[in-house]
Amino acid sequence: MWLIKQISPMGKSLLSFAFLIILTSLMVWVLNPVIIPVLVSLVLYVCLLPLHDWLTNLGWRRDMSALGILLMMMFVVLVPGSLVLAEFNEQAMLWQSKASTAGQSLNELLTQVSAQLAQWQFHIEVDQLKANILSAVVSDEGSFLSSISAVIMSIASSLLLVPFITFFLLRDFESLRNKSLNVLPNKYFELGWLMYFKVAKQTQGYVRAVLIQQSILAAVAAMGFWISGFDSPVILGLIAGILGLIPYVGPALGLLPPFYLVLANHPVNYDAMYAAVLVIGVAYLVDNLLVIPLVVARFANLHPLVALLGIIIFGNFLGILGMIAAIPILAISNIVFCQLLLSFNPKKFTTNVASFH
Repeated sequence: MWLIKQISPMGKSLLSFAFLIILTSLMVWVLNPVIIPVLVSLVLYVCLLPLHDWLTNLGWRRDMSALGILLMMMFVVLVPGSLVLAEFNEQAMLWQSKASTAGQSLNELLTQVSAQLAQWQFHIEVDQLKANILSAVVSDEGSFLSSISAVIMSIASSLLLVPFITFFLLRDFESLRNKSLNVLPNKYFELGWLMYFKVAKQTQGYVRAVLIQQSILAAVAAMGFWISGFDSPVILGLIAGILGLIPYVGPALGLLPPFYLVLANHPVNYDAMYAAVLVIGVAYLVDNLLVIPLVVARFANLHPLVALLGIIIFGNFLGILGMIAAIPILAISNIVFCQLLLSFNPKKFTTNVASFH
């Protein structure tokens, strides 16, 4: 006890924060087999909570309100969801069937680029790049394109759990939250509730803002691809919106599907490539100039350098999922650590609690 009292508030905060990180990592490890359905269910819970609260305010019981939302979700999954999934799968098979043509077109394009750069006395090694790209596009076994259908079906199968997990979250999350926080000792009771409400408020706002952001991005991109005359403009727009979740590299990845479609049609219409760049550029221009400042920025109060380094580090250890989750994890960590630091300074913590109320 004497040793604990000798630790500074910063040291106590760091130890408590490290304990929370270990506890959270343990939970993620336990939930690893179902981590994607759980994360999707949590996102849906955040989005559907206002509807659930509205129904309960109308006099519906919590279980009946959650059941009604479950039936609505199952209808969406079984009817429109199955149609969208079938369309995605059909397009993936169609794109795979054109892989040979796309590979030949890419080969010609890289040869022309190499020759042009050589005329400008700018020599680059394109042979290895050409071999890697062609093997990924054309090969039938182990290639990216040949695995698209399998990946889609695998994700779809795991997402069948989502409506049921979301149902139990809507019905029981508040009672589970109350029971968990009521277990805290009296000394940390106010800290636990204050930390929960601040984290919940920022996380819910960020999730809803990002969903709005990506929906607008997908709609603008789909409209641009439709105007430009691309096949499957809605699917291309959805892909651009989903890839937009990946910070910094999302725009470049969003160009790959339309570029592939251009190369898969012979003769190649290179003007369509410029059109694809213009569409993605306009979509991200709208996103960065309008949507992010007005919708997203206030929920991710992080320094740009901290956000950039966090994305790189999380991406290095956790891949694409880590890059997507970096910003909300850093924002939540910032809130938790600041509240822990305040809690070990009684005067500041009392002032903070009073201002919150």
